[in-house]
Amino acid sequence: MMAAAALDALVYAYFASHIPATLIVDAQAILPPAWLPAWQRELLSWYCKLYADPLMCRPQAWFRAIVYVEVALQLPFFFVALWAWARRREWLRIPLIVYGAHVATTLVPIYGAMLDAWASGSLTSGQLCFLAAVYAPYLLVPLALVAYAGSRPRLFATPAVLDKKKAT
Repeated sequence: MMAAAALDALVYAYFASHIPATLIVDAQAILPPAWLPAWQRELLSWYCKLYADPLMCRPQAWFRAIVYVEVALQLPFFFVALWAWARRREWLRIPLIVYGAHVATTLVPIYGAMLDAWASGSLTSGQLCFLAAVYAPYLLVPLALVAYAGSRPRLFATPAVLDKKKAT
């Protein structure tokens, strides 16, 4: 029961926190600055000065493509996932696997770009470590969702319930 509560908290925190992160930070990679309030642009400017994130500070076409998908497809899914998880909808299992595999895969070029920036000297080791930690939840939680949802025939059934069904 405790593990289920911890998983619930992780899923809710991940998807709920991803909504403002997408809208306030990530969307700045694709939206014209004139569309954004000053405080939002200033937040990104501060972040770039302090952490020199090569992705958000100088977004290249490949990264902008990832962000377009995040805003157009993942952002609506965050709301769907929160709703379906809260209501224990079994159909969420396959969308979670697809979502998790997609997002985890996008982190490969993202971490590669960070390593390139560090190797070229445009990131310090401290900045690299910070950025790796900032991006880590977007790798680790999706991978955990894939492992969890992919290893179970039913997303919300407990092992005892599944064992009873096998016995009958």
